Amino acid sequence: MNLCIVSASQRADSQSLRVARYLEKLSTAQFSQSQVLDLHQLALPLWNEGVWQDTEEWQGWREIAKQLKQADALVLITPEWHGMATPALKNFLMLATDYELAHKPALLVSVSASLNGVYPISELRMSGSKNNHLCFLPDHLIFRYCESLLNDQLDCSDPQMQQRSAYTLQLLASYASALAPVHRDMVEVGKAFRYGM
Repeated sequence: MNLCIVSASQRADSQSLRVARYLEKLSTAQFSQSQVLDLHQLALPLWNEGVWQDTEEWQGWREIAKQLKQADALVLITPEWHGMATPALKNFLMLATDYELAHKPALLVSVSASLNGVYPISELRMSGSKNNHLCFLPDHLIFRYCESLLNDQLDCSDPQMQQRSAYTLQLLASYASALAPVHRDMVEVGKAFRYGM
């Protein structure tokens, strides 16, 4: 199975990217392939109608959409900025369509320098899957006190967090196996209802 991990910080060498690399390392027990999309490095334009016409500024999105289409599951990682998910992640979720993501499982992950991290999870659960039809796992991960939680070798200093992360990736893989036929069978059938009620 193929896992796509999205690091949604807009900063270079962010804590979110470190968490992405940590989860990528752990994911090898469940997923045969993985890739990390660093939204800082990709520097996607803000959504505009040109994406529908595949204008020049959106040529790079075509390759990203192809990677998303090939993914069996996603991990979405965001720092908590002012109690919110990053603008880059919200933009990414507006660009991704049901064609790439419908009925695929996604693990939500937030990163906090302190004891916070809940608000971005709630925000994404409320609106992050409306048109792309991602299926968020009921479980999520919050990497609190992130600067001391992972060392330079990407080992976790908290054994309970290590176990929880491994379990949650196993859960994600299980959902990916179960939902694969739903994506295959329902994407085209659901085109008439892609924008909800």
